[in-house]
Formats: sequence, structure tokens, C-alpha cells
Amino acid sequence: MGLGAVSGSDTRALLLGPDSPVRSHYEDLAGRLLSLDGIRTVVVTSPEHGAGRTSVCVGLAGAVAGMGRRAGLVDCNLGDPQLHRVLGEPNFVGLTSGLEGDKPLEHYGYEVAPGLLVVPTGPVPPNPASRLEHERLVGAVRSLEKGRDLVVVDGPVAGGVLSSSNLSEGFDGVLLVVHASRTPKSLARETIDDLLEAGTNLLGVVLNGC
Repeated sequence: MGLGAVSGSDTRALLLGPDSPVRSHYEDLAGRLLSLDGIRTVVVTSPEHGAGRTSVCVGLAGAVAGMGRRAGLVDCNLGDPQLHRVLGEPNFVGLTSGLEGDKPLEHYGYEVAPGLLVVPTGPVPPNPASRLEHERLVGAVRSLEKGRDLVVVDGPVAGGVLSSSNLSEGFDGVLLVVHASRTPKSLARETIDDLLEAGTNLLGVVLNGC
């Protein structure tokens, strides 16, 4: 599936705008995921940095909301959070706040479009990898499924997903984002093999930047 590359100050409008030239691609992806039985929360990863997985996450979740459904989007890329930057929003509270707080995770997010709740990372801890193994992470993220049709998790690169049992085993499937011009084919194949060998439910590969 080909998705146009996006960058610059108009990224948010390009990904979430109803007249966006890439909206139809994301709606197609959203429709496919929504048609799958038992798929409520999906982790998005990539073989390497710079493949555009955060943009894909925003476009996918925005398409779900634009179709009249409800979506949640959570930044679990604690080592290099990008979601709040792409959206031009603050990162004062978010996932890490919810893991330590006593309120539902949605309390620590904000709506960026009708039907689209975004939860950024919140304050990044000194050891991000350890926080991904927090005993409450899976339950906190899955709590967003209540009243929502799809929850999208912006995860770290594939190595970080595979090293976290919460991300590799705790949710319903994984989407792999590869960049048409930046991701070496050998690395893409190797990452697919690693994900499959680890037993993840690999739902598909999204080709970005073509």
C-alpha cells in the first residue's frame, strides 16, 4: 500500500484534513483493519527510524475518526516520542502519567479531531524500556477500547517492540511501516522474519513515502 510522504509544518493538516490527498489510502487501510474480527488495538512499528510510522499512525487513526467511527492513538515510543511533535501539541501529561496515576488513561489525553483521542508519552523516564514493561501498560491502553472502534499504538522500532513482551504479546496485532526509498529491502525482510519468528500477529506491511 503506497502512502505519500509528509513533512513540514502542515503535516497535521495533511494527515487529518478531510481533503487530504492521502486520506483515501488511510481510509482503505482503516477499513481493512476494522473488518478484521478481534482486532481492537494495533501496534505500529518499523525496521528503523525515519520510516514515517508516526505519520502513518496519525493518518490511520484520523481516517477511522473521519469515517464516523471513534479511535484512540497512544504514543508508546518512550525513547524517541514524536506524536506530540507531529501534531504540534504539548507533552506535559500522557501515558506515563496514566501508568502512575489513578484515573483512566483517556483522562491524560486530548481530542485533536472529532472522534480521535490522542495520548502522548507524557514525561519520559530515565529508563524508557523498563516503563514499557510496566504491569499496567496493557490494561491502561486497552481501556481506551471502551467506546472506540480502533486503538493505534505508535511503538518504537521493531527491536524495541520485540524486546517488550507488553508490545509484542499484549495487543491484537502489529503493522510494519517500511519507507519506499529509505528502508533497505534486506532490512525489511529481516524484520518481517523476526516478527513472525517471535510469534507476533503481523497484520501487514504499509509502504510509506512512495
